[in-house]
Amino acid sequence: MVGINGIGGVPEPKPERPAKVREKEREVGQTAAQQDDLVISSEAQAAAKLANSLQALALQDDVRTERVEAAREHLASGQYKNPDVVAKVAERISKYLP
Repeated sequence: MVGINGIGGVPEPKPERPAKVREKEREVGQTAAQQDDLVISSEAQAAAKLANSLQALALQDDVRTERVEAAREHLASGQYKNPDVVAKVAERISKYLP
């Protein structure tokens, strides 16, 4: 038996699914999307903030090794035990604390 497969041998396009099925999927998809919810815990938000801060810190390339060595020497010699120095350091650090 011989049949016709469209024009020039190209078959006629057929829908992948019947129209009833497509309409039902759209209805189900819309109701499911309306019911979805996302809650991010405060711990996860804090962890993300910390990770972003650490990543930004890692990208900074302005570490001055001579200043770091000088600070290590001052720590070893006890120069930072002076109350005026302790107060100044605490004042500067407090800017970065929440």
